[in-house]
Amino acid sequence: MKKFIVFLFVLAACGEKKAEVAIETLLEPKEFQAKFQSTENAILLDVRTVEEVSGGALAGQQNIVYDEAFANKLSDLEHKPIFVYCGSGIRSAKAAEILKDKGYSPVYELKGGVKAWKSAGLLLE
Repeated sequence: MKKFIVFLFVLAACGEKKAEVAIETLLEPKEFQAKFQSTENAILLDVRTVEEVSGGALAGQQNIVYDEAFANKLSDLEHKPIFVYCGSGIRSAKAAEILKDKGYSPVYELKGGVKAWKSAGLLLE
């Protein structure tokens, strides 16, 4: 019986740690901006379409469009801290999972994407 209780405790502890990591990497716009600015050699990755990017983007971004071939487009992307965003946060969440699966770490996501960025009064270039 003691082994079973210890096993459940370990499972619960692992589940809590995983949740903390997920929350820690999803940042509100001003947190995202501050964290990016304070992180050396970080990559700012915009996963929106070329058309969306032409309407305004975060300063210093690199664009790799998120689509069904996204994972195959990462071969030239250096393994550095990555800050990823899209229009509303949906594509960047999917892109972040792929980046993590490919061994990129840490990966930070902009919660709410460009829509939230603008709502926070932050500027695009």
